[in-house]
Amino acid sequence: MSCEEIRVVAVKFGQDFDLYFADEEGLECDHWMAVFPIQHQIFRNLSNQVLMVRPGPENAVMSVFESMTDQEMTSGCGVHFTIHYYKDNRLENGMSVAFSVLVENKTYCMYCTHEGGEKTVRFREEVVPKEILENSSDIIFIQKSISPTDTKTFKFESSLMRGYFLGFQKRENLSKLILKRCDEDQVDESTHIIIP
Repeated sequence: MSCEEIRVVAVKFGQDFDLYFADEEGLECDHWMAVFPIQHQIFRNLSNQVLMVRPGPENAVMSVFESMTDQEMTSGCGVHFTIHYYKDNRLENGMSVAFSVLVENKTYCMYCTHEGGEKTVRFREEVVPKEILENSSDIIFIQKSISPTDTKTFKFESSLMRGYFLGFQKRENLSKLILKRCDEDQVDESTHIIIP
């Protein structure tokens, strides 16, 4: 049993039969508010490949998992992510986060989108906002633990596209960052991302 304080607010019905709160002080609307960022996180898949964002053709950016040495992971090379944690007044099963990365002195934000009938992950040049007022967002992911004893391996579910998780898909010698359909309880190691 929790000893958490529960706030009770008086309500009444108006003449129009709408519900009115007697005291709105302390009530919060549904939205995300940035709490704190954790900078310079490097993401690895279970094959120990590092997630890297790099410039592509026509001002696009590409994201892949690839093998890298520690010496190759220099500042601004697209492997040092910032995880932006958000206070969320929804009762989510995990932490609400957004990701940004610095590539060649530009900040890119990870987001979910539909392309050619497929759900996918992309990066756009954007600073992560301090506050998100919508009920859903293409940049918010829900960070979920894999197990209570593993504090470094997580799954990240899209808040916009429920049931879709960040994952990787092998293509030749690289692994591409994707959104993958996965049941909550399903064990799929391609959706497990390690944060050292």
